[in-house]
Amino acid sequence: MKAKLDVDATKLFEALKYQIHVAIEYCHALSDDESLWVEVFGDVTVGADSQIEVKDYEDDLTDSHENLWNTLNNWLKPDFNHELYRNLILLTTQTFGANSTLKDWNQKAPKERLAILEGILAASEERHAKPKKAGATDAKLPEPSKALKLQRKVLADERRDALLLALPKIQIVTDQPGLLEHIEWYKRNYLRPLPPNRQDDYLGDLFGFITSAAKITNGWEISSAEFTAKTRELTARYMVGTVKFPPVNHEALEQQASAMDVSERSFAIKLSEIGGQKFIPRATADLLHAQHYIAELIKDCGVFLPDFDSYRRNHHQTHCSSRLYEMEGADPSLSHEELQILSRKFYLRRCQESVMPFCSFENTPTEFRNGIYQMLADEPAGTGVEGLYWRLWD
Repeated sequence: MKAKLDVDATKLFEALKYQIHVAIEYCHALSDDESLWVEVFGDVTVGADSQIEVKDYEDDLTDSHENLWNTLNNWLKPDFNHELYRNLILLTTQTFGANSTLKDWNQKAPKERLAILEGILAASEERHAKPKKAGATDAKLPEPSKALKLQRKVLADERRDALLLALPKIQIVTDQPGLLEHIEWYKRNYLRPLPPNRQDDYLGDLFGFITSAAKITNGWEISSAEFTAKTRELTARYMVGTVKFPPVNHEALEQQASAMDVSERSFAIKLSEIGGQKFIPRATADLLHAQHYIAELIKDCGVFLPDFDSYRRNHHQTHCSSRLYEMEGADPSLSHEELQILSRKFYLRRCQESVMPFCSFENTPTEFRNGIYQMLADEPAGTGVEGLYWRLWD
């Protein structure tokens, strides 16, 4: 379908998407305690550092272009306190016009910048006052253009003090890549570690995070911490290949386990009821290994609690099914002692089974998987899920 509606919002959505991608870029530069806001105080606001107006235009940035003067006007409005920011940035896809007097704006002193703006207004007023037809000196002046009206507002006497305070902060950043070019630039600069066929998915998820309903309706603030957490999560999700578990001091963990009194812990009680007291030291060490691995993986490798929850849930479901299978096959005439023996064999068999890989990690340690068993067995009763037991009786 090629025909478009009379009111086509495509350009509006493109401009908003471009603004969000610029915001994503600025998120990478946030300090640890900084936040970024979208469409709250302006297009993009970076803490107390910068207020950025993001504009996606196809034509040149001429002296009288509304993009410039509308931005200046907005920064000088009484309800916008530009004194809160160190930088006021007009970031645009435009190129300076061939005859523009703005070309060296960023290198000019405040007095020179004021002279440039006053010169533009004077030229506009002269063009406005010039008769349209030869000899028509008494002709009625036309209505001032929108650009001229904005220029008059910006340079009005009542705004002069605010303008003089703002001028040193104003930067004009031109020749920025358009939407598609910016996306490709972002991929080259931030997503090189990811396979090319997964970069769009990564960027789509990151865009969705920034534009989520929760963000938009709660102040549209993105903190440095949550942006970092999200990018780590997405990198872990879309990275192809394997990564290694962090190293651990096995001897230290086993010594710690041997010194612990776990007799009242649920995982130890469940081993004792099958006559498996001799298994408790090893089980304790496995539990400590799993706890240590989880802490290190969350801290250093961009792994998140939902990843562990999924791994635990899979093992819990598999264990419950395996236990029911063994109970169905048990001879009902067996004594309690004989059931304990079968239960201990069941425990040992489960602990020596091949280890299910965790996420995309290489060589998931047996101690990690067996420690997950002990963590599940150590959960208190009444949590709403079936407990993990080793006994082959109800």
